[in-house]
Amino acid sequence: MAEKIFVENLDQSDPFNFGIISYKVIADHVFTDLTLAGAVQSIRILIDIEKPFFYLAGELRLVASPVRVSDIASLSLEEEGIHVVIEDESYAPDLLKLLWTKFGRENITQIDRWNLIIPNLITAEELEHMIAVNPRDRIMNKILDALNRIIPEGFRVRKRSLEKGHITIIASENPIEPEWIQKAENALKNPPVQIPADYLEQLKQTPKKIEKKIVPWKTHEFQESVK
Repeated sequence: MAEKIFVENLDQSDPFNFGIISYKVIADHVFTDLTLAGAVQSIRILIDIEKPFFYLAGELRLVASPVRVSDIASLSLEEEGIHVVIEDESYAPDLLKLLWTKFGRENITQIDRWNLIIPNLITAEELEHMIAVNPRDRIMNKILDALNRIIPEGFRVRKRSLEKGHITIIASENPIEPEWIQKAENALKNPPVQIPADYLEQLKQTPKKIEKKIVPWKTHEFQESVK
């Protein structure tokens, strides 16, 4: 499988120090834990441990189509209104939220967990074509959750941009200097640097749980977390 997540040291005097290697382990673990491999084309994380400075650039693959009411439920006309039979329970909360927002919770008659009656405020055809949930939004929320787990908790100074499947996150404990950003952007012009496999073998144990308080470049903390 082609490498998708790269963690690189902006300080080339020690490109594969323990902090960089451990950060790579954490990033891989987070994205695997949240089953996001299919939604990511590539992620490059550039770190300067001494400043400290964090720069993430990602290319995302968000291709899922919207899920419409007709994909979740079957509809039939009755005297009371439109009878909705939920057939895909996994999207039931999204469908209910849509209907409550559109028609008012007090106007929806929920017979049981599968059956609803919608007042005749809309045609069945119009209801069928309404978008109940956009999987792209779900995937994006999961990706942002993953990135929030990866960014050190103490890095309160953050900048984020998201445009056409490309995401950039810049973070630090301190005010971010323009030259830091320029250095990272210059590094991105070069091919990503992959950590050698033998370096990663030194950290064979994968953390079972990512604790946000752990700062990977504080080696004693990371070593305790993988025990």
